[in-house]
Formats: sequence, structure tokens, C-alpha cells
Amino acid sequence: MPDKKMKLATEARTGVIILHVSGSVDHVQYFHLQEAIQTQLDKKQLHLVVNLSELTYICSAGINTLGHAAAQYEKVGKSCYVKPANAAQWQFMKTIGVDKIFPWADSVESAVKEVAPPAA
Repeated sequence: MPDKKMKLATEARTGVIILHVSGSVDHVQYFHLQEAIQTQLDKKQLHLVVNLSELTYICSAGINTLGHAAAQYEKVGKSCYVKPANAAQWQFMKTIGVDKIFPWADSVESAVKEVAPPAA
């Protein structure tokens, strides 16, 4: 049986921070995601990709966390979310209308291009 525990990893690429989220974002663990995003804002990392491609589950508090992050980044920088590879999770996002609210990309590479700061 796959590990349901949420895992977070941060990767830096030329002016962009990628937050890789895998596993299950449940009501017990969602605050770790919230803290990870807030840490990037506190560090003035204004270009964020949240990679949800390995997401297996997300609770409403996790969705709210992503919504809050999108609103914050809309004011100070840019953010983009990589679609979950799990078809059921992506269908859930579409059913609740989240696919229309957040900026989405099909891959990390596409998301990085979307949010990368302009070349100097």
C-alpha cells in the first residue's frame, strides 16, 4: 500500500522555488504545507511553483491553503500549480472549481516558465 503521509521538498531553479508536494494533504498535516509556503513568502521568494503531480489526496483545509497562497502571490509575485497526475484528484479539483481559480500547468517545466522572473 502506498505511503499516505505528506512529503514536502523544496528545489531552487534560477529565481524560482519549486515546492514538491506528494502523498496525502489531510486535516492533520495541511499546516506543514501552509508553513512551507509562508516560509517562501517570508524569504521574499516571489516566484513559486507548487508541484502537486504526486498528490494522492487533499482535504478542504489544504485547498484553502493553496487558495490563500495564490491570493498572496497574486499581490507580490507569481505562482503556478502543477496538476495532480492522479486522475481522480484532478477531477476533484475540476468538480469543486479550483481548476478555474488557480494558474495550472501540466508539468514542472511549464510552470517554471510561467512564473520565472524576466531575464536581466
